[in-house]
Amino acid sequence: MDQYDIIAVILGVMFTLRKLDTQSRNAAQQPGVDPEDFRRWQRQTAGAYAPGAYASFLRVVFHFLYIRYTAHHPISPMAFARVALLVDLVWLVSVISTLIRAHYAREMRKRLGIVLEKPQVTR
Repeated sequence: MDQYDIIAVILGVMFTLRKLDTQSRNAAQQPGVDPEDFRRWQRQTAGAYAPGAYASFLRVVFHFLYIRYTAHHPISPMAFARVALLVDLVWLVSVISTLIRAHYAREMRKRLGIVLEKPQVTR
């Protein structure tokens, strides 16, 4: 495990939690928002976080399996580096695209007036 695996796990957990939080909400919690607009925001937000979460966890799994594979099947250092760099590049692009798409989803949330605070229980 290297430091990027730790960062990937942290980002994967963060993206997964945000995706699950978005999916757990329903339109009834937002009385001032059209239910179709709420569902569109919900789909956009969940879709924004999915690639980053999957890419982060798959990077860690790939890294572990790749190291095990190369221990039993030696490859040239240049080939090793190229494959590792390609996987890291795909992960980085996925994380950046997730952050950009999440930004646009937040802008939509603000424009629609969706509030993410949990409703307070009244007695």
